[in-house]
Amino acid sequence: MATARRVPAQDRRIDERMGALFRRWPALCGFTVQRSDGLFIGDVTLDSPGSWSPSSGLMDEIAAALSELIDECADAEELLRQRTFARAFH
Repeated sequence: MATARRVPAQDRRIDERMGALFRRWPALCGFTVQRSDGLFIGDVTLDSPGSWSPSSGLMDEIAAALSELIDECADAEELLRQRTFARAFH
């Protein structure tokens, strides 16, 4: 019998916040969180025709979601570093 994997509260918060972000921005396929002297957003991928680039509104919303997570969770910055977030297609 398989047991359910326990998801720490921080991971659950990250999953909920990122899920909400992807629901608000249907064209968002994914993005990376990278670290230089702080966290920054890289490699934003959109499902859109042509070479449409991310709007400042989208970038601001991603940054706000990450900042809120860092403010809420002491370990969030470490958990977000070098991570890729992607919309799940099933």
